[in-house]
Amino acid sequence: MTIRMKQVIILCAGLISLIQSCQVSDTQKSYVTSLAISMARSVGPCVTPDPSVLLALNLGNVTDISTQDLLVRQLKEDAVQKINHNQPFSSGKVALYVLALQSSCSDPTEFPSCNASLVHLLKNKTQEELDSIGSQGSPLTSWYQVGLDVLALCLTSQPAAITAADISAKTIPTTPSGHTFSVDTAAVAVMAFTCVLEMDDVPVDTYVAVQNTVEALLNMMLDAQNDGLIGNTYSTGLAGQALLAAKSYYSPGRWDCSRTLQKVIDLIPNRTFSLPIAAAQLLPFLWGKSYVSVKEISCPNKDAQLISVDFTIINDIIGKPFKYSTVVAVKDGFTFLEVMQKAAEENPKHFSFKTETSSWGVFVTSINNLEGRTNDKTYWQFFDTVTPIPVGVGSYKPSNGAHILAIFSKY
Repeated sequence: MTIRMKQVIILCAGLISLIQSCQVSDTQKSYVTSLAISMARSVGPCVTPDPSVLLALNLGNVTDISTQDLLVRQLKEDAVQKINHNQPFSSGKVALYVLALQSSCSDPTEFPSCNASLVHLLKNKTQEELDSIGSQGSPLTSWYQVGLDVLALCLTSQPAAITAADISAKTIPTTPSGHTFSVDTAAVAVMAFTCVLEMDDVPVDTYVAVQNTVEALLNMMLDAQNDGLIGNTYSTGLAGQALLAAKSYYSPGRWDCSRTLQKVIDLIPNRTFSLPIAAAQLLPFLWGKSYVSVKEISCPNKDAQLISVDFTIINDIIGKPFKYSTVVAVKDGFTFLEVMQKAAEENPKHFSFKTETSSWGVFVTSINNLEGRTNDKTYWQFFDTVTPIPVGVGSYKPSNGAHILAIFSKY
C-alpha cells in the first residue's frame, strides 16, 4: 500500500468519523423539535414572512403543510408587491426569497401577476453588486448579501453564479476586519463557493481561485472557535452549516463538531434562539444540513402524471363505527400526507385530520375527531393494502392504484 493510499484512507476515515459523531442524540431530539415548533408558530397571516424560516423548515423535512403553504403564498405576494411598487428589495433579500421558494418546490421564475422572474431580478441585482466591486472594491450592499446571491444563483443552476464567484472570490477579504467582515459572512461565502465548485464547466483558473478562497475563509472560521462556539453564539449555526458543506476542504481534526452541537443544544432551553431568525439559521445545522442542501430536495416533476390513490378510513372499536372511502388524484411523487390533505379539501366532513410533529417526524393524532389515546392504547395505523407502511405519512409515497387504509387500532 502506497503512502498516498494510506493518507486517503486516513482522511476518509476521519470524515466518516466526523459525520457519524455530528448527530443529535435521540435523547436530545426533543430540544430540536421544540425549537422548530416554536419557530413555525411565529408564522401567521398578520406576520411579515421570513424566507429563512421557510428555508429551515424545508431543509428539516418538517411537514407543516398549512404553515409552509402560508409562507409560500406570503413570500410570493410580498415579492410582487415589492416589484410592482418599486419598494426596497436588496440583492440578498431577493436571494433568500429564491432559496426559500426553490426549497418549497415553488418555481421562483414564475410570477405571472407581475410578469417578472425573481431569478432574473437576482441576476440583475448581483450584476450591480459586481459592478460596485469592480469600481469601488466593495459591494453595493455587503459581502454577506453577495454570498447569498452567488448561492441562490448556483442552486438555481445559473451560469452567472460562476462569474459572480470568480469576481467575488478574488476580492472578498479572507481575514477579520472589524464590523465589515464576520464569521457569518465567511460562512455564507463558503457555502456559496462550495456550491459553485460542484457546478459543471467551471474554468480551471476560476476553480483554483474559488477553492483557495474557500480554504482561507475556513481557516478564518476555524481560528474563531471558542469553547465550542464559532465566532459568537448566533454565528455558530451558519458556521456549522458551512463546515458541514465544505468538510472536504479542511482537516477533520480542526473542528470538533459534536462539541459545537452539544454547546448550542445546551443553550436551547435558555431560549437563546427564541427569535425566528436565530432558530432558522441554527436548525439546518442541527439537522445535519446546510443551505447547499437545497439541491438535494426532491421535488415532484412539474410534468409528472397524475396517479390515483384509494383512501379508506375505518373505525370499529370505539363509539359509532364508520368506514369512508374516496379516490384521490395527485401527482406522482406526492407523499401520503399530501394525499390526506387533498382528501380533506375535497370532503372535509369525512376526511378531516390533525397531526403533530415529533423528533421522529409528523404523525397523525386524529381522523374525523377520533383521537388515539395512551390510556385506551389506541392509535391510527396505516396500511398499503395489507402491509403496514414502513415510514411516516410525511415520507411515504404511494404508487398509482395504491389502496391506503387508515385503521383505528389497539396495541
